[in-house]
Amino acid sequence: MILGIDTSAAQCAVALVGTGDAAKEPIFERQAMDRGHAEHLFPMIEAVLSRAGIGYDGLSRIAVCTGPGSFTGVRIGVAAARGIALGRGIPVIGISRFEALAAQTLKIGIGGPVAICLSGRSGMIYLQVFGPDGVALADPEIATGVELAANFPPGHTRFAGDAAATLDRCPALLPDGLADPVIIARLARDRDSTTLPAPLYLRGADAALPREGPPALLD
Repeated sequence: MILGIDTSAAQCAVALVGTGDAAKEPIFERQAMDRGHAEHLFPMIEAVLSRAGIGYDGLSRIAVCTGPGSFTGVRIGVAAARGIALGRGIPVIGISRFEALAAQTLKIGIGGPVAICLSGRSGMIYLQVFGPDGVALADPEIATGVELAANFPPGHTRFAGDAAATLDRCPALLPDGLADPVIIARLARDRDSTTLPAPLYLRGADAALPREGPPALLD
């Protein structure tokens, strides 16, 4: 079984997805929340494991959404996934929120290029464009709504994500911008785990460095 985890945005979501031809229907739990992911994540994982009748030893790999999203939320999910995988000695795969949402547009039958647009801080938009096969056409980037309107003429590209509605390109697809943990787990089925997943941050933290210098160290 593959465990999918997403704490990157305004939800705490986990899913169990089977492998092979005899795979059962996915089991999942998701709760809307802006904070408190750390307190809810492991009880939710244990709930889906219990419903499946397995323990942590029944997992074959872990998949986790690496963002972009909440700095704290992304770190919680990635750290949990890496910890479980280390403890069980199983692969852990990182799936970006862009990839998950692009796959979700394919699931609902949307053809043609799709631009995944996610809300960032200070009115910026996090963007990545995918082809009709779900393969990324470019690296993720940061843009403004004006830049997007100039670079994507109406009718050529569909827009999805929680920032898509700001572009006046209605109807926006997947307007909540939340990744499906079932999709995250399925995307990880055939991925190699050559590197450990790390948070996908497209911009630095807002925290400012203190103006005072560091304290003097006494011998």
